[in-house]
Amino acid sequence: MTTLTNAARPFPLTTASGFTRLYGTPVVAIEEDCGTLLRLGHPDERSILAATSAQYRRVYGQRILPGHELDDLIPFGVTKTWARAVPGGDSCPWHTELTSPDATHALPVTLVSVDWLEAEEVAVQEECPACGRASRTSDTAISPGRVGYSRVRTCRHCQTRWPSADDYRISLYKVRASVTDPNACFGCGCTTAWTCSPDCQMTDHRPTTQPLCTTCWAQHNATTWQALTNAGYATALSDGQRDRWLYTEALRGIHPATAAATWTERRALARKRTLAARMTLSARQSGLSRR
Repeated sequence: MTTLTNAARPFPLTTASGFTRLYGTPVVAIEEDCGTLLRLGHPDERSILAATSAQYRRVYGQRILPGHELDDLIPFGVTKTWARAVPGGDSCPWHTELTSPDATHALPVTLVSVDWLEAEEVAVQEECPACGRASRTSDTAISPGRVGYSRVRTCRHCQTRWPSADDYRISLYKVRASVTDPNACFGCGCTTAWTCSPDCQMTDHRPTTQPLCTTCWAQHNATTWQALTNAGYATALSDGQRDRWLYTEALRGIHPATAAATWTERRALARKRTLAARMTLSARQSGLSRR
C-alpha cells in the first residue's frame, strides 16, 4: 500500500491560492493558457455570466464582446462537476483534480470554457479624432507609422482607427514586438529579405533619420515628411505611440505640428481621466471596507 506524504495529499479548493471573489464566490483561471474559469459551487446561469464578465473586467481589464461565442457559452461552455486541489510544482502551487462527490475534500465546482470568447480592452474615454464621438475600448493591433503592436482604437460610428493616448498603462496581456534588424523599415518593419509587398524594397531616400521602405516612403510627399521630422517623428524626442499618432493624422491630412499639439493634450486628458477613475474606485473600496 502506498502512503501519501503531506506534500502529495489532496486538499480542499477553499484553501487554494489565486482565487478572486466575484459576486460572493471564489473564481480562478486554470489550465496553461487560462482558458477555463473555475468557480466554486453550482450557480445559476445568470450568476455564471455575471462572474465571467467580472473576471474579464476586473482581472484582465477587458470587456466581452457580444456574438455567437457568448451566446454559446451557457449551452456548450459550462460544466458542473466536483473537484479538489492537489499539490503542483514550482510554477503552479496546485492543480485541479476532478473527483466524485463523495471523494475526500471534494467540492462542487463550475468550469467555464472562455478561451474562445471575443473581448476588447477597457480604456479610459477618448474622443475619435474624425467625428468626436467617445471611445472607451481599445485593441492590440498594428497601426501605421512605426513597427510593432500597440493599443489602437476603432470608432464604432465612422470606423476611424487611431493610436490610443493611454498606451502608457501597464498591461500583462499586451503583445510587444521589437525590431532586431537596424536596417528594417521604421514604419512597417519589413526588410530586404522580408518585404511588406511584392514590389517593396528599402529606399535610399531618408526623409527621417530612420530607414524606410518604398511603400511607407510613398505614403507622404516631401513637404509632409519634412513637417513630420520637424514635429519630432522618428527621433529621440518622440515615442512609439506618438510616432503612430503623427503618422496616422498625416494620412488624414492633419499637419504634423497640429497633430503634435493635439497629442500632448490627449495624453494629458487621458492621464487626468485615469487618475479620476482610480480615485473613484479607491473611494468605493474604502467605503465598502468600513461597512
